[in-house]
Amino acid sequence: MFKQGKTGSLNQNEKRIVKYLCNRGATNQDIQAEINLCRPATVNSGRISAVKNDPNQAAASEVEFRSFEVFKRSFDFRTGLNPFTDEILIKSREAMKLAVSVFNNPTLNFRAENFSILANIAWTYFALKYSDLHNMPTTRANGLAISLADFVRANECPFDDGTKNNLKALIKIRDATEHTAIGFGDDTWAGIFQATCVNYERELTKHFGARLSLAAEIAFSLQLSTLSLGQVASMATATSDEKVAAINAELYGGMTEAQKNDQSFQFSVVYTTVASSKSKSTFQFVSPLSAEGKDIVTVLVKHKPSADSHPYRPSQVVQKVVGAGYPNFNSHSHTSMWRSESVRPAANSDKPSATNLDYCYYNPTFRSYTYNEAWVQKVLSNLNNQP
Repeated sequence: MFKQGKTGSLNQNEKRIVKYLCNRGATNQDIQAEINLCRPATVNSGRISAVKNDPNQAAASEVEFRSFEVFKRSFDFRTGLNPFTDEILIKSREAMKLAVSVFNNPTLNFRAENFSILANIAWTYFALKYSDLHNMPTTRANGLAISLADFVRANECPFDDGTKNNLKALIKIRDATEHTAIGFGDDTWAGIFQATCVNYERELTKHFGARLSLAAEIAFSLQLSTLSLGQVASMATATSDEKVAAINAELYGGMTEAQKNDQSFQFSVVYTTVASSKSKSTFQFVSPLSAEGKDIVTVLVKHKPSADSHPYRPSQVVQKVVGAGYPNFNSHSHTSMWRSESVRPAANSDKPSATNLDYCYYNPTFRSYTYNEAWVQKVLSNLNNQP
């Protein structure tokens, strides 16, 4: 197969191609464009002219030129990869895309097994390419190619501890599931698998260039049904069978809480349901390390405010406050209270729904305001603090 140069000078193969094109009557500009297509370093027109004017330069044969054409037309213009020179990286990326596609396919069983196998292949090809470029061993003493485990153990491995722990877990899952029926553990290791994907994207673009990113090629998966609250609760409380539990004991055994919580080892995402317009995102991803994420940790679902969450009419709020020991509290007192707390807009407001949903809800059907238990307690607290 044709081999192109890597510097600003033409190699012997390219010179023969240039001479071939010159003999066919191609212009210097056209020849330069052909030679420079996806070339690591471009050549200038002077190099083309030098070959054109050299009577001793031999021209390529028809077979050589066809080989040149096939090579140049095989480049992926988005990534810059060519199967004749970048086979390992192409296979690595395809293996990871297959791993994600299989795991995101709701019609398939044994997704954890397939993901762990394919992701291991992707990382192994990555390890072979990285080792080759950095003068690390690519074969064992017996002549066989190194494994991913060999690469992770090497002192020259460029990964942080969280990424190494993630790959060790991935290898253990692959070994445990490859030839053994373990039941359904797909959701059990979703956090580990997600971290595997994030780590792969980061390391791939870091060491081989941003053009190889898979982020634009693999989108967030869709489903035909919504995620019900029952499903969320089920996922949160799901238990594993004995075989999966045994694998987990090996995965997490000896790890500290800090290592388990490392995002490079096990990725976690907080999903929230919120009241929002249709133009806004359906899902919100919140870092568990942020202040909002830490607050959400204690909440399973955030319900959309409604008449059900705010059941008390103003008269009922008054009755509850009076019953709590404030016989002089009346509707006028209540109006003064919601005004002072800016809980709802005035009666003549052009934005009647602009309420503080922590306490008050506007029902557009009945054009009325209702309140929740939190508001009753807020009123009682304010009254308790009055002189």
